[in-house]
Amino acid sequence: MAPFRFIHTSDIHLDTSFAGSGLPSRLGDRKREAIRGTLKRILEDARRETIDLVMIAGDLFEIDRVTPDTIEFLKQQFENAAPIPIFIAPGNHDPYLTQSPYALESWPANVHIFSEEEFRSVELPGKDVRVTGFAFTRTRVPEPVFKNLPVLPADCRNFVLVHGSDSSGVPPGKSAHGPFVVGDIAGKNISYCALGHYHQQRRLPNPIDGTQIWYSGIPEGRAWDEQGICGYLLGEIGEDNAIAVRSCPTSQYSFVSIALNCDGFASREQIVDGILKLRGSAFDEKSILRVRLEGSPDPKLDLSKSEIEERLADAAVFIAWDDRTLPALDFEEMARERTLCGSFVRAMNHRIGTARAEDRAMLERARLYGAQALLGREVRIL
Repeated sequence: MAPFRFIHTSDIHLDTSFAGSGLPSRLGDRKREAIRGTLKRILEDARRETIDLVMIAGDLFEIDRVTPDTIEFLKQQFENAAPIPIFIAPGNHDPYLTQSPYALESWPANVHIFSEEEFRSVELPGKDVRVTGFAFTRTRVPEPVFKNLPVLPADCRNFVLVHGSDSSGVPPGKSAHGPFVVGDIAGKNISYCALGHYHQQRRLPNPIDGTQIWYSGIPEGRAWDEQGICGYLLGEIGEDNAIAVRSCPTSQYSFVSIALNCDGFASREQIVDGILKLRGSAFDEKSILRVRLEGSPDPKLDLSKSEIEERLADAAVFIAWDDRTLPALDFEEMARERTLCGSFVRAMNHRIGTARAEDRAMLERARLYGAQALLGREVRIL
């Protein structure tokens, strides 16, 4: 039996909105185009790698934002990938509704879109492969998604394509759709289960049988909780029916967070130099970078972010700041001064010294903010 090669991807989220993300609108536009480019690259890879099957496990687009132009783009890309069969299992962001593009548009002949909240199977002619999939027909499916999946016939290699939530490891802030546990999948003659919904790429541990269960993850990160290199999965079933899976990176603009200790820093130059030392190893010029500034810099440090960003203009696509620094002020020395600021600090030192333990952190911040204001410095609320 000839090797069978497949691609598994999901959660592409075409036409994502970046409003409220903190990114400038031009960068949101660039990210939307990058997401398109990522899908195009995946299908180009499918042709180049002689792939036998492409599976998209839901959330291909955002149904409330998808444009006619994007739908035409999808149809063109799918047609260009022919004759490779492309199977889509709609998820909570792109459910199969009566007014959805899945139902209203004419799709290329090589595209199969599952359309029911029941498992349906399609056999690939001459490939000894069956693809069984489930569609969301609502934006929320709270019921266990695998409750009606029967034991599949063992006459060929079975692929299952689903958008759903592994109940044993729900990521923080992630809603549960189509919940399941590994025991719902194992023992049903499945070779490979292609999942979508969770945006981190990972294989689910399966101590029960040989079924490989994977989340492909998001191929182009859209927020700080989708950091690093993202991609899709490329798998191959050999003559012995063993499955080898590898990750293929696709990210164009990755979200990256770094931390910089600013203890003793007295000039912006030290911040610029500290960030540039991490270029190449932690981030590159196509990164969307978040810099967390930590420690206690010299009070003389001028943290004018616009000046720093000018120096780093070619180092990253965009820089967001998370300033956690506390100026290294000597409050004991300040309390000895015969000034308004000195009087304020003396009063606050006394209150802090007599306060309950649970109130001290709040009072210490009040002392810091008050001293900064009285010294005519920028007050940065932490």
